[in-house]
Amino acid sequence: MSNADFSFSGNIPEIYDRYLGPYIFEPFAKDISSRVKLPVKKVLEIAAGTGRVTRHIAEKVGREAQFVATDLNPDMLAIAKQRVNAPNIKWMQANAQELPFEDNSFNCVICQFGIMFFPDKQKGINEAYRVLKPGGQLLFNTWDRLENNITAYISKHTVTDFLKENPPEFYRVPYSMFNPAELKAYADIAGFTKVTVKKITLTGESPSAMDIATGFIEGNPIITEIINQDPTLVEKIKASVVEQIHRQVSKDSVRSELNVWICEAYK
Repeated sequence: MSNADFSFSGNIPEIYDRYLGPYIFEPFAKDISSRVKLPVKKVLEIAAGTGRVTRHIAEKVGREAQFVATDLNPDMLAIAKQRVNAPNIKWMQANAQELPFEDNSFNCVICQFGIMFFPDKQKGINEAYRVLKPGGQLLFNTWDRLENNITAYISKHTVTDFLKENPPEFYRVPYSMFNPAELKAYADIAGFTKVTVKKITLTGESPSAMDIATGFIEGNPIITEIINQDPTLVEKIKASVVEQIHRQVSKDSVRSELNVWICEAYK
């Protein structure tokens, strides 16, 4: 199964944003947007998703900056357009590996939790380098190991326990890029300088373990794999995830440690 088969379509983006957005994405959206070096005249966001980072970037760079927010998935962009209202944002459906922009176009390129889904990751980083102006800044982050993000770890192993004969593959993708040397190598090979990669640990907060379970089970393509095998298992899996979160992490409301790697580089 290729990454292209993992489709965030239908009602998945809405569930993803509602239940996972505030919990695991918002803390790092604030973090990565805070790292944008000002002033900037033109910013590009790749894999903008439902607009968590987009909103914070728009607030930081101000209305005078030109801001292009892209994603390959139109259903994700539809949610982002509803969530983010800034007159200087140009929304575009675009492939990160074939960006429709001229060389040396942007002062800053940002990508939150997107590179893991690129079929050709080096090509995506090369494209970011190409469209950046000399001296331009690249920022991207990736999740640390699955076991270092406890509720995602619980969700993955719960699904696997229920579907032992044909375990779904989705979770291997978002948690596949946890080697800092690998992240640095992509930037080095593309031609970036002053490349730094470091681990960031923040706390995610959710009103309930059921919200977390709903996000991890129904807010990504894993739900399609579960339904294709046995739709009656969806609620059972969610209930089991809730039980394990209560046992291993906390009762409601839930606070958990989240770990990511962030790369910053300059052209």
